[in-house]
Amino acid sequence: MSDCKKCRVMFAEALYEELNAEQKVFFKDHLLLCKKCRTKFEKMASTLKIMNQRIRPEPGEAFWNGYQTSLAKRIKEEEILGAKPESWVRTFIRTLSSAPRWSYLTTAALVLVIIGVFIGRMVFSPSVSELQQGQQISSITSQAESRIELVNRTHNYINRSKLILLAMINFDPETEDPYALDLPYQKQISRELVQEASFLKGELADSDQRRLQNLVVDLEVILLQIANLESEHDFEAIELVKDGVESRGVLLKIRLTDIRQFIKKRSKTEPDAKVSHELRII
Repeated sequence: MSDCKKCRVMFAEALYEELNAEQKVFFKDHLLLCKKCRTKFEKMASTLKIMNQRIRPEPGEAFWNGYQTSLAKRIKEEEILGAKPESWVRTFIRTLSSAPRWSYLTTAALVLVIIGVFIGRMVFSPSVSELQQGQQISSITSQAESRIELVNRTHNYINRSKLILLAMINFDPETEDPYALDLPYQKQISRELVQEASFLKGELADSDQRRLQNLVVDLEVILLQIANLESEHDFEAIELVKDGVESRGVLLKIRLTDIRQFIKKRSKTEPDAKVSHELRII
């Protein structure tokens, strides 16, 4: 420990003259040599001197005559209060009674608002589990609606394609006028259906509608052939389209799809074992 630190530790004892002979010698010698320590000690001594000059008023004879009685009464009151603490209701009422009128009116309004919010949450707010169930139901409903919309859109594509194929198959160039076929119109519709097929294939690939997806692919190939017919008198190309329809069994597949759809609709309105058996066979 340095001499300065050792000296400053002795400040309090030096002020109250509690240093021994050896410490006094060291302390005085150090103050003579160190101006910083001497200045600090002088300031402390000056502060202590000012504090000692304060006048402490002494209570009069009347105070001391009633002191014992007042002290006993106060001790008794504190014992009673300690044994029976004040209830929070009385404390609250006492606080309000001592507060200005606007403060307890504001407090009462705040309490009513808090109670109203609490009741509203308890009565009208759904629980976490109810919210989760609602979200799950909403998600399932949305998926089911999307699937129904996709299936309906696919069947609309199939029905439009079937009309094109029937027009081509039923056309007999030996007995009918080529203009009766209205090939430009058939080609235009076929192009639109080819574009629709490109969308349906991707959507059906992500679902379990494999039969519908395969039928859409077969129809796309044939419709692409019709869309690329060069002229109304290209009878050889028209015959190739007819052969493709027959070899792929497209009309049969369309017929089976129509039957499945009919059975599914019937099973929803008239569910029985016979309908389920027919659906499994098909």
